Amino acid sequence: MRIEPIALSLALIAAAAGTAQTAEPLACRLDALNASQREKHEALGKKLMSAVVKTSELPDGYALSLDLKKLGVDARGEPWCVVEVAQWADLESRCCPFLDFGIELQGKGALVTLRLTGGPGVKDFLKTELGLNAS
Repeated sequence: MRIEPIALSLALIAAAAGTAQTAEPLACRLDALNASQREKHEALGKKLMSAVVKTSELPDGYALSLDLKKLGVDARGEPWCVVEVAQWADLESRCCPFLDFGIELQGKGALVTLRLTGGPGVKDFLKTELGLNAS
């Protein structure tokens, strides 16, 4: 009996098992952002949450409809746009790697949908941490 085919089969099974999607633990990485990044993340988050005009419950999270026109202009005098939404999502993904993000633009980008989703427990986490309720 040759051992190579068995070893190869076991290696393939192990590799396939390793690629199976496993639930990311719901653990925030408090060390993922430096002080400057944390400050920017918090400021962006507060501003974006003030632009939420609708919250929709999804099977695995929430969709936030944002009206960026409600935000006026940024520190440079430029209208808020999807770039700030993406910056917040980037920073949030560093400290909460278990979240999945989706950004959808409607019209000329003034209406943005931000999807926050993930594995088991993410919906409850979002509801608690961000105070989300479908409206």
